[in-house]
Amino acid sequence: MITLLLDSSNKLLVVGLAKDNKIIDYIIYEAWQRQSEYMINEINNIFTRNNVDPKNVNEIIVTKGPGSYTGLRIALTIAKIYGYILNIPVYTLSSLEILIDSKEEDINTICLMNARSSRSYIGIYSSNKVTLLEDKVLTNEEVIQLINDNKIYKVSGDISYLKLDLDKINYLNLSSLDLLNNMLYLKDEKNKVSNILTLKAIYLKD
Repeated sequence: MITLLLDSSNKLLVVGLAKDNKIIDYIIYEAWQRQSEYMINEINNIFTRNNVDPKNVNEIIVTKGPGSYTGLRIALTIAKIYGYILNIPVYTLSSLEILIDSKEEDINTICLMNARSSRSYIGIYSSNKVTLLEDKVLTNEEVIQLINDNKIYKVSGDISYLKLDLDKINYLNLSSLDLLNNMLYLKDEKNKVSNILTLKAIYLKD
């Protein structure tokens, strides 16, 4: 079972390759507003490096949002084309939920992303795949208050824009491998795209 994992929802370009539900290689680096220039090449690079014929990919896992308006469409369009041409399953995940702490049981994570204009994308998820707060947009002030009211929760994401003291919050510093393993962990039949032609990004704001 060969799985291709893709994410271009925020600052990072993420391409992962898994075999039998285990990550075997990945390419992750910051490429803000330049994912469209690099992602196809990086997918080809990871296939070449691991001697994988693209025709042998069995499934794709991709983030659907929220996130960058342009960035989201890049990975989703690639997943849509591959899924359609190869006639393979495509699974979509929240770009916030993949920021959870999945290593510990009964851990809740406040997952954040900069939505610009003093706002944040936020979702709260448990490590056992339960959604505690559906993905939405809140003001940064509301997010900071929520973090202060739930100090036992972990906080995850690129939160430098909030200017929080990381020593005073339960910050989760995810590695690149953690991110990809979370994507594998969260894949579920409920996330399987029923009609690849209708696959769309979720932006949460105009």
